Amino acid sequence: MLLPMPFCPISAAKIAGLKATVMLLMVMLFKSKMLRLKMSLLGSVLGFAMLIGFLITTGVLSVVAGGALAYAATQSGKRS
Repeated sequence: MLLPMPFCPISAAKIAGLKATVMLLMVMLFKSKMLRLKMSLLGSVLGFAMLIGFLITTGVLSVVAGGALAYAATQSGKRS
C-alpha cells in the first residue's frame, strides 16, 4: 500500500477548497456580528469592505485550485 504524497497537487486543491469554506463561514460570522451596526455608516462601510475582500479571496482561491488541477493533469500526462 502506497502512502499519498504530502505535496500532491490534488491535496493543494482540497486545501484551497477548505480555505474557501472557512472564509465563507468567517464572513457569515462577521455578518451576524455586524447586524448590530446595520443602520450606521460604519456598518455599511465594513459590510462593503468584507464583501470585496470575500470576492477577491474567493477568486484567488479559485485560481489556486484551478492551477493545482492543471498541474495534476500535466503530471499524470507525463507519467503515462
